[in-house]
Amino acid sequence: MLGGFMGLHGLDLNFLLVFEALWETRSVSRASEKLGLSQPATSHALAKMRSLFDDALFVRVKNDMQPTPRAVEMAQPIQQVLEVTRVQILSTQPFDAARADKTFTFCMTDVGETAYLPAIVEEIRRTAPDVRLRTVSPIAAKIEETLESGVVDLALGYFPDLKNQGMFQQNILRTSGFVCLTDKDNPRLDGGQLSMDAFIGSTHVAIKTEGRSQEVIDKTMQDLKIRRRIFLVVPHFLSLLSLIPHTELVAIIPVDVSLAFQDNPCLVIHPLPFLSPTVEVTQVWHAKHHKDASNLWLRTLVRRVLQHR
Repeated sequence: MLGGFMGLHGLDLNFLLVFEALWETRSVSRASEKLGLSQPATSHALAKMRSLFDDALFVRVKNDMQPTPRAVEMAQPIQQVLEVTRVQILSTQPFDAARADKTFTFCMTDVGETAYLPAIVEEIRRTAPDVRLRTVSPIAAKIEETLESGVVDLALGYFPDLKNQGMFQQNILRTSGFVCLTDKDNPRLDGGQLSMDAFIGSTHVAIKTEGRSQEVIDKTMQDLKIRRRIFLVVPHFLSLLSLIPHTELVAIIPVDVSLAFQDNPCLVIHPLPFLSPTVEVTQVWHAKHHKDASNLWLRTLVRRVLQHR
């Protein structure tokens, strides 16, 4: 019976799980916590179900969300479907990383490949020797599509445009700020320091990548009415390794990517001459893969590696 109205009304497993959590907890906040969703995502799912069934399903009575008669009718068949699904379909063996023969695909910018990927690779090689990795660039219009389809297992970086609360999970891994990069003999340095006057008077290299973090520092400088004299625009941070030495050029780079430059004897990393903004580095995965054992293993490893760097 339930399968019939699932087809008619376009219900999917996520809606059934939200219904079950609301039935058991009688609370949007507790249901959200149980499912690992945000409250807006749970509320959105409830609103969608209300529209599909033309019934409130759960209504607030004092401090609880009480089921309507229609919800009471639906509860048992929904629980039966979920039980069958869990036992016969979703029941899986734990992911055995040490024996796994699998390829994972990350979506990340060159900042992620430079600053985060080496530590991730090291840990995966240590714990899962037959696992292989692949990275793709974060083309904004395709991130949600590739996560949903499973082409990408995990997106890693700064993704301010991923607003689909009901579709994605997200963990904040770390925060990153910005610093300046110059040649060690840059004549504008005063006692080895980069002052605001030197910063404004310098000729700059601007980096415009597929990522969005540079927009944050650009917005901060716009708000502070700080204008750079930009001579060159490049798409990759690592090109600075050959562009900055023996020149008077200055570049702004994320703190995390500065690790790639710190051992170069020709280069010096300076604090910004103004308060640096920060960006949240997150890992993002699709809700449909939230319970997948291999995806859980991967994002747990990434969180452990990056939060303890």
